[in-house]
Amino acid sequence: MPALPWQIAIRTVLSLPAILLSAGAMNAPKTHWEIVGELTEACTCAVPCSCNFGQGPSPRHYCHSLFAVDIEKGHYGRVRLDGLHLAGAHGKKGDVWFIDAGATPEQAAALQAIAHHMQGPRRGKVYFDRAVITQIVGEKSNELKVGGWGGFEADYIMGMDRTHPVVVENNTSWNIPRSIKTKTKTLHYADPYGNKIDANGSNGNQGRFDWTDETKTYF
Repeated sequence: MPALPWQIAIRTVLSLPAILLSAGAMNAPKTHWEIVGELTEACTCAVPCSCNFGQGPSPRHYCHSLFAVDIEKGHYGRVRLDGLHLAGAHGKKGDVWFIDAGATPEQAAALQAIAHHMQGPRRGKVYFDRAVITQIVGEKSNELKVGGWGGFEADYIMGMDRTHPVVVENNTSWNIPRSIKTKTKTLHYADPYGNKIDANGSNGNQGRFDWTDETKTYF
């Protein structure tokens, strides 16, 4: 889908701080931040994703994912981030971070700085865009929509009692204490950077996070 003029403008605006942050990271003063809320994620691996248990991807040689965090409470320095979302896609052609379209310029810059920090030393290209992010966490299912780029719907995998979902504690690829295991009904995503994700019936995770600039690992 061709980009609209406002999308091109937003990408240009968001790309500039990204370059400045990278170039000045060594000299920039450290800003304390913390975000707390719900993580919603799905990937291309079969259920259960072997990456969640310290192994390589399965059944394919790659694990491409789409996720979002619903920030119930958060701040970057003095910038409040309550009620905002930050989404991401890890694909073959690079990582794409989506800044909540409802964020003010100051909040958008803060979210991008947090994304840069969480990105860490991951190799490959990194892109930034803005999108309307819809993240729904239900009692037995979850859903994520990232603008017109795509999203997924998933059901929680229920345990033997058919009442409570299967929960994994302290998994190895997402820093959430308790992860509800999910199985996607639909998972479709495509962006202009060349990433495409299409994997129905695949793995997913739902859980609470509490991350700061001092957190050692995010994913």
